[in-house]
Amino acid sequence: MPEATRVLIIDDDAVTRLLVGSAMCGAGHEVLENDSGETAMATLEECRPELILLDLEMPGMGGLAFCRWLRTRPACHNLPVLVMTAHDDSTTIQNAFDAGASDFIAKPLNFNILVHRVRFLLRARDNLRALERSRRNLAEAQGIARLGSWELDRASGIAECSEALFTVLGRDPQDTERSIAGFVERVHPDDLERVRAAIAASSDGRLPADVIHRYLGDDGRVRWIHLRVKFEHDEQGHARRSYGTVQDITAQRRIEERIDYLLRHDALTGLPNRDHFLQALGTELSRCGEHEQVAVMHIALERYQRISDSLGHEAGDTVLRLAAERVRRCLPGTELAEIDGRTLLARWSGGELMLMRSGATVTHDASRLARTILDKLRAPFRVGEHELMLGAHIGIAMHPLDGAGAAVLTHAASIASHHARSAGCAEAQFHSAAIQAETRLRMELERDLRRALADDEGGGLTLHYQPKYDHEGHIRGAEALIRWEHPSRGLLPPARFVPLAEEVRLIVPLGKWVIRRACRQLREWLDQGLPEVRIALNLAAPHFVDPDLLPLLIAETAAHGIRSELIELELTESMLMDDTDYVRDMLRHMHERGFRLAIDDFGMGYSSLSQLSFLPLDTLKIDRVFTQGMLEVPRQAAVVRGIIALAKGLGLSVVAEGVETPAQAAALRAEGCDLMQGFHFDRPLAAADFARRLAGPTPPASPAAAGAAPTTAGRP
Repeated sequence: MPEATRVLIIDDDAVTRLLVGSAMCGAGHEVLENDSGETAMATLEECRPELILLDLEMPGMGGLAFCRWLRTRPACHNLPVLVMTAHDDSTTIQNAFDAGASDFIAKPLNFNILVHRVRFLLRARDNLRALERSRRNLAEAQGIARLGSWELDRASGIAECSEALFTVLGRDPQDTERSIAGFVERVHPDDLERVRAAIAASSDGRLPADVIHRYLGDDGRVRWIHLRVKFEHDEQGHARRSYGTVQDITAQRRIEERIDYLLRHDALTGLPNRDHFLQALGTELSRCGEHEQVAVMHIALERYQRISDSLGHEAGDTVLRLAAERVRRCLPGTELAEIDGRTLLARWSGGELMLMRSGATVTHDASRLARTILDKLRAPFRVGEHELMLGAHIGIAMHPLDGAGAAVLTHAASIASHHARSAGCAEAQFHSAAIQAETRLRMELERDLRRALADDEGGGLTLHYQPKYDHEGHIRGAEALIRWEHPSRGLLPPARFVPLAEEVRLIVPLGKWVIRRACRQLREWLDQGLPEVRIALNLAAPHFVDPDLLPLLIAETAAHGIRSELIELELTESMLMDDTDYVRDMLRHMHERGFRLAIDDFGMGYSSLSQLSFLPLDTLKIDRVFTQGMLEVPRQAAVVRGIIALAKGLGLSVVAEGVETPAQAAALRAEGCDLMQGFHFDRPLAAADFARRLAGPTPPASPAAAGAAPTTAGRP
């Protein structure tokens, strides 16, 4: 059994060390820990780690300083270092790589991705070691091998040659042509002038000739030859004798070319990598100057990570290779990734490609090419038994309009691609000042949201509660809806910051905040003597693959002394489609603990009736689209009746949301709908207002009494 790899975790946060250590142990690694850079320095020789997981933000000696110190130690030059940082901006990432980091991963950590990152870093380390061993072995073999040698008397023209000389050169030993001129005529034409110049310089009494060149043997093979020639001169300075050695370094040369290729290309797709692309783009920008246009296109593949997570990395790798090949075939005039230096396709990172195009009509060409690429990537991909849909978003930056440097243009293209994704744009998006401003605004909003979540009081985050009424007008529950009172931007609706939280991986911390706040609020209402009321919480898909979700629910309900039945978790139908077995197990564990489960917006997704019969559900929620259209559209009324009948047949309760008129409420009561919520009854209320409503004898009789008008307000 192979020996476990020693992984050193350096982080001042004990919880992070515990969680990361658990993930590493689960992956079969031996875990070592340090809580600071200083202690890691002191114990490094003793523990001799094979990989380091390093937190950038630590008191005392920070991660960057430790990484720089580490790279000064000869034994640690190639030691893989994976930095963990909550700041994934380009400056922080660049600083980390400049300090000597091998890779980075953003906090909050996705432990599945972390385990794979570690595995790939260790694999890269092993490959590098194998290449280095191969080079050492080759060098040793050359040191002890016999070299082809010769000695030539210039006066007599007699040459003495070793037997190995003919083998090295691929020449016939019976060949009588043994002059320097005869040797030179077999030199590769592209190297001929260089070899002649070196020999002439040595013949004139200067330095010995030492040159590497290609040589064509009698067998037709082209060899790489290392030629050394030294001349012996008479008293008049004329060359009298010459001595030479030749060595076949073809194998060494192939290894060097392979190493150079690997340094400049992505091993999975065969495309140029990020470093190669930036270098080539910089060269092209220098050639073009300020007068010729260059387009840089960032191609972000949709659903690539989801495919890798759900079907495995092998499937993800296959899809990426196929996608790269489709893009490559879209390039005009060739199926290669590179076209005479003016077009270059590269793998940027993960499921992202970067394309450079230069020329007089590049703006029009880039737009047309982007449309072609998008069309090709929208077609299904066949991977084994699966037919997968990928799609892409493309951002385009133009030189000199959007910048003059390679880093600036690639960043601008990435921003434009990100904007296309956020806006749901089906076409390529050119970079603009407006997009730059919006990106800056999103970065500021992300920063403020992180600060709000770090604030014990929520930093302006709050929950509003929309009551759910029964047939008799009594409040039987409420849906908790998050709002954010931003310190400078005022009250922000969920649509303004929840998608951002999902994008920057803050949705799980945000959901945990909602759970804690809702449990605390329930306790406060009970302490005020108010009746028990069930609170429904909307949770995003990432929560249901978070191992901390159920322990958090159990801990918070226990800490506040509330029954688990008072918490209802709403999930969408699409969540049930991602991984049915896993979701079913997760829901079963929650249900066994007493937590209620509801499918939100039922009828808008793709869940099957067989799934409903097996899943431990309590409630179906009728989407507002059907509620608001049931009186005007007979088919929607039929859907409402069908959902209510289905729920009753399965022993589930049913809630209609988006009820905005008395007629809608009356129709739902007549159909036997259990609970209703909407602006006909109440808008979402602040906690204090909801408490007063809960304590009151009767619900409002009309929308006017609730202080709200009918609307089509969206979900939080």
